[in-house]
Amino acid sequence: MLAPSHDRDILLHRLPAEQAALCTPQVHDIIIWQGITLHCHPLPLDADKPADDMELCLLWQPLPKSPTALLVSGDPIKHQQCQALLQSLAGTGQPWLYCGPPGAAGLCKRVFDSLFYLAGPALAQHASQMQGAAMQIDWLSLVRQQQQLADKLAALCRHYLAQHGVYQLPQDANSVLDSFRQPPQQQAHYALTLATLLALALELGEPARKLFDSLLPQTHT
Repeated sequence: MLAPSHDRDILLHRLPAEQAALCTPQVHDIIIWQGITLHCHPLPLDADKPADDMELCLLWQPLPKSPTALLVSGDPIKHQQCQALLQSLAGTGQPWLYCGPPGAAGLCKRVFDSLFYLAGPALAQHASQMQGAAMQIDWLSLVRQQQQLADKLAALCRHYLAQHGVYQLPQDANSVLDSFRQPPQQQAHYALTLATLLALALELGEPARKLFDSLLPQTHT
């Protein structure tokens, strides 16, 4: 008997009976559908990615009643073959985002989860104000935590870029912005564009970080 798998089971429950009958749940959050292996979780960052497999990641948004988003990556031909299945897995009337080759959906999920976490305190304060409550936030501690998370996010993006042969950031930031402005559905490797843009933005923010650090009260031990 298979152990319960949160995201895999949620996705399976979205399928109509005729599609669910064609899916075979496996261990480790895997579904086999018409001979195609679907990983229902982010693939490991450092492991070799199975070129013929698909990666499905659910993105849980922080706002109440917000729909979950489906991030997809894998072989483009396999992606085309899974169109009808992906429409059912995404939910009624909901699109999905094709992020690139295997591992791309996992990168996007990690990035978006980090950005949601960074925005969390502001969203919580807004929600408390909407409910007529006063919520006090330790902004100094928050900024320090966000700086640490930003460092990890920059390292994640750099690691992903290196995995795809990008070891130096472009000098022309405008060209990266122009690429990012293209509709995600029209980008062959959305995750690579996202990682490049974030790595550039976080690098450009380094002078501001140093200035902020110089303004923080010094602690003496």
